[in-house]
Amino acid sequence: MQIKEHTEFSKVRLNVLRKQISKISELSQNSLCIYTTGSYGRHEASENSDLDLFFLDSDENKPTSNIDKILINAEVIKLCRAMHLPEFSKDGGYLEIHNIKDILDNLGSPVDDYKNYFTARMLLLLESKPIYNEHLHEQCIKKIIERYFIDFHDHSRNFKAIFLANDIIRFWKTLCLNYEHGRQRRISLIGEDGARHKIISHTKNLKLKFSRKLTCFSFLILMADSKQTISQEMLFDMCILTPIERLLKVQENNPAIADKIQNAFNTYQWFIDRTQVPSEELLSWISDSETRDEAFDKSRQFGDELFEILELVDKQKLLSKFLI
Repeated sequence: MQIKEHTEFSKVRLNVLRKQISKISELSQNSLCIYTTGSYGRHEASENSDLDLFFLDSDENKPTSNIDKILINAEVIKLCRAMHLPEFSKDGGYLEIHNIKDILDNLGSPVDDYKNYFTARMLLLLESKPIYNEHLHEQCIKKIIERYFIDFHDHSRNFKAIFLANDIIRFWKTLCLNYEHGRQRRISLIGEDGARHKIISHTKNLKLKFSRKLTCFSFLILMADSKQTISQEMLFDMCILTPIERLLKVQENNPAIADKIQNAFNTYQWFIDRTQVPSEELLSWISDSETRDEAFDKSRQFGDELFEILELVDKQKLLSKFLI
């Protein structure tokens, strides 16, 4: 399937899910929005894709009760099973509700990471699509963007969204560190379990170097491509684009490097073709050493292509300054 076909498939499946989830009575009794991330959030899903869901509560005075949370989770799980979606990872352990006030109040604090607010916030901005309560989903994005613009009025003529850029870079580095932590735990296993987990680790590494990298750096590239002061409205428009759509926007703005961006698309299409398959087929494919070497050569090529695009559009060397 071409990326356009994955996009259409994702939209159709998400529309079905939205209609079904809207019927859950407990949702109408609470101030919640639900959004999806991962391959569905990026509009790159296939029949083999699982669903990653996040729940945000906007009511500070009467948050969703634990009983309602259990009932909502049960209905969501049954709906996903009826649609023949894979079971939720970690036995549904990630189906938790965050309050938007907690995410805003703890931005940058130690609790930010510990309570998973950081991941929920970053994925909301970088690769989310609303499943329930689209209006609240938009409002939550705008509230978070507003928090990143806390110094805007003092520097409205030359404001740079450094706070947000640094958080995106931190998110990318956190993803890399989390992968290394998980890899160390997996390679400590012995026997058949150890061998299988090592192969699983290779697939996670490949996805990190393609889809996660594109999620983070498509946003940074589009920010760097801006020829004017970035406003909150501009950032919101960036947030509602998929990673692929962000690169398409950069391609539209920069006809001189359209071929280089197309090369990155072609490499990413290779990744989609190889990984959007049944999990056992993916594990069998990457377990071959020659195939694996080709895969990681491709991942290095993709990283080089994104870096070249970033260098070409970042005329003011803003991201280089952020890093220093």
